[in-house]
Amino acid sequence: MRKLSAISLAGLGLMLAMGVAAIAKPWAPVAASDNYVIRVWSLTGECKPLDFDGVEIEYYRGKGIYQLTITGTKPFTNMEVSLSEEPAAGRPAYRKTVVIGCVKNFLVLPVASPYYLTVPLEQFSGTRGIEIIGATRRVRRDLPRR
Repeated sequence: MRKLSAISLAGLGLMLAMGVAAIAKPWAPVAASDNYVIRVWSLTGECKPLDFDGVEIEYYRGKGIYQLTITGTKPFTNMEVSLSEEPAAGRPAYRKTVVIGCVKNFLVLPVASPYYLTVPLEQFSGTRGIEIIGATRRVRRDLPRR
């Protein structure tokens, strides 16, 4: 019985010490430094339009299709870049496609890094071409003649 009460008392003391350590403030103020991790306000992440540097339409002989390649610089290393087409009734002359950058978790690494996005042109093209929309500019490209 004494052994059980000694173990219980030790466990209670350990829990009390852990609780005090969790509530306590740091001993000395921490000097301000550059943050390498920034919190995004939403736990589910954040998506926003992203700037791009180049748009190319290339012929891929292996599959016999045209591919759209978009290049640029993303502001965060762990940001995922994708394309999102704006809804349109039918097939417009130039289909509007937005370059989107998404951060999936609530921590981001603020180190700029290049991105290269290559997709089949057929799924994003209109009857005459494609319009790529970024955060600050938009570019129209005509479909290549076959």
